[in-house]
Amino acid sequence: MGRLEYQGHIVSVPYRPSNGVEGEMFMERFCFRCAKDAAFQNGIGDSCPIAAATMIYDEDDPKYPPEWIEEDGYPRCTAFTLDASQEERERYEARRDPRQASLLP
Repeated sequence: MGRLEYQGHIVSVPYRPSNGVEGEMFMERFCFRCAKDAAFQNGIGDSCPIAAATMIYDEDDPKYPPEWIEEDGYPRCTAFTLDASQEERERYEARRDPRQASLLP
């Protein structure tokens, strides 16, 4: 997947975390809170195929998921759907360190 351009301006590019810490921050913001990964997070199913594919393919590979993009300087997953169940919210808050400031918008 190449970059998406509109009237000569780059609108979005494929996103790939530059290191493990950045990847963990991205997954904390999106994957661990997403309905598509909820079964895996609860230990009863497979992980999201989008997240799995990002670990297998390079961002220049046609099989790299187009859902992970960087837009306006911020990474995001276009397939993100909040798993808004009470159980998920409690699980998310339990993992969050109250001493840690929010690192992603």
